Amino acid sequence: MTNPDRTYLPNSKDCFVCGEDNHAGLQTRFFVEEDKVKMDLGVALHHCGYENTVHGGIVSAALDECMGWAAARAIKRMCVTGELKVRFIKRVPADHELTVIAEVDKAHKRMVYTTARIEDEAGDVYARAEGRFLPLSVEETLQVDENLLYRDGDERVFQELHSQGQG
Repeated sequence: MTNPDRTYLPNSKDCFVCGEDNHAGLQTRFFVEEDKVKMDLGVALHHCGYENTVHGGIVSAALDECMGWAAARAIKRMCVTGELKVRFIKRVPADHELTVIAEVDKAHKRMVYTTARIEDEAGDVYARAEGRFLPLSVEETLQVDENLLYRDGDERVFQELHSQGQG
């Protein structure tokens, strides 16, 4: 069932978090609700450090990638992580419905400051993160964008950059 308040972001073939052809990865999709970037965190057995516990590296990757998309949307440039700080509050269970939620605290042309959390359907928070993201150049952003997979209705985050290049 489609949620009308949810706009999806593009994904890729190979990314560990959103790559639809990466069978070792999470194969998830990012979406926007209430101007926050979110993703449902569903994990497989090989994403666990031990029984029913999501590996800390997987937790960190999910938080990082979600914040990266929040940063990209804020400044209309693809970004790379400059700094990532993760606070593990409690064991992240593999058998819960979890959502990663990221938002931008401050955005400047040279740095974007973000925060994120992983929570369950009851609102219990399992991990929090802070990130600083550095924007790629226009050319690098457009190169990344050429390799993203868009579906009907997906937010075209970098459309303005494409339009500028044609003028």
